[in-house]
Amino acid sequence: MGPRRRILIIGGGLSGLLAAWHLQRRGLEVALWEASAAVGGWAQTLSWPGPEGEPGGLEQGPQGLLIRQGGALDRLARELSLSFLPSAPKGPRWLGKGGRRQLSPVTLAGLLHSRDLNLAAKLRLFAEPFIAKGDTADETLQDFFARRLGEGFARELLPALVAGVLAASPERIAVAALPRLRRLEAHGGLLLGALRLGPEHTQRPVGGTGSLAQALAASVGDVQTNQAVRALEALPDGRWRIVGEASSREADAVVLALPAPVAGGLLRDLAPRAAAWLEGIPQLNLQVWHSRHRLVPGWERGFSLLLHPPEGRGLLGVVSLAADDPRGVPGLLQLRTYLGGAFPVAPDLNHWPGVFAELRRWLPELPEPLQTRREDCPGAFPLLEPGHVQRVRQVVADLPPNLHWLGASRFGPGVPDLAEGIEDWALTLS
Repeated sequence: MGPRRRILIIGGGLSGLLAAWHLQRRGLEVALWEASAAVGGWAQTLSWPGPEGEPGGLEQGPQGLLIRQGGALDRLARELSLSFLPSAPKGPRWLGKGGRRQLSPVTLAGLLHSRDLNLAAKLRLFAEPFIAKGDTADETLQDFFARRLGEGFARELLPALVAGVLAASPERIAVAALPRLRRLEAHGGLLLGALRLGPEHTQRPVGGTGSLAQALAASVGDVQTNQAVRALEALPDGRWRIVGEASSREADAVVLALPAPVAGGLLRDLAPRAAAWLEGIPQLNLQVWHSRHRLVPGWERGFSLLLHPPEGRGLLGVVSLAADDPRGVPGLLQLRTYLGGAFPVAPDLNHWPGVFAELRRWLPELPEPLQTRREDCPGAFPLLEPGHVQRVRQVVADLPPNLHWLGASRFGPGVPDLAEGIEDWALTLS
């Protein structure tokens, strides 16, 4: 048996950590370099003490993990022995449209009680299981939902749902770039596909969603932070030299687990065409406000509100923690409000007083804040435009031997997408 292949992964976000974990389990010698002081990328749970110094925290990334039983993320959580908080009923979920809030259409009750769908549009929803699979190669998210759920749903309700999750309008997003929707349609559609693939539930890891990154890093072992990469050098034998700020290392293969523009910058001299493709993928910036307020009766289980653009003037939505969530402060309501993405933010919403005034327009019950904290998230989402899948294939084809690139721009923006995509990718490499 020859020596184990040495793989160096550049980037310690969830993509890099997942790649390292899968490759190490397949017998490869793996090291990971992260340029910043902490791994996890956006998936970090940060300390944020309460008004009196009480223990508390906040999430830079998702509030929870959407896990499908038997899926890649479920398998990963079991392997890592992640612990989750007990499931509990959710609080109200709303959509803001026409200057008032209504039940969110993510539930059947919300759909049937929607003020924005007439009787014909509501009846059209029930035809979804009978809609044949379409050609999603160049279909936008708007076209996909219009085909499956009707023009009324796609016009009146979809924009808020997409803006609140992907920070862009459905006309600008390619359905082919969203693996979960492709899987559902391949298994019979949104309803039948969900039944056949199994239920999905958002679960809250003990310690926050950042505990996933911490568990992956601990299992990998050879993880170095504050290790920025300056250059990649191809060696004559097909191996690579990675030049860092203070040291260099050789490896049989390199994995760029980086945002597309950052990966493109490292590839300009090595693979200029791939670099141009990567640097051309738009990245969306988010402005996120965290705030704590006195608890509002009826909101103990948390709530969510998504706004129909452009009515929020750049404010996309707000979500709160349940009162018993250990990341919060007992007795207080903790909100996370997000703005921007592909939508222009009104000038008065660049500061908390304007944000709070906009929140009160939709949530008049909301008390004055006891604490606020702003987190800017540059490049939080890739914009997966029509033609994106073809561009990604071109990037992969143009990469030099033993040089790989992966991330949200390749596999999809959600943690489940990354878990599924990187698990499959690792099989091809090992």
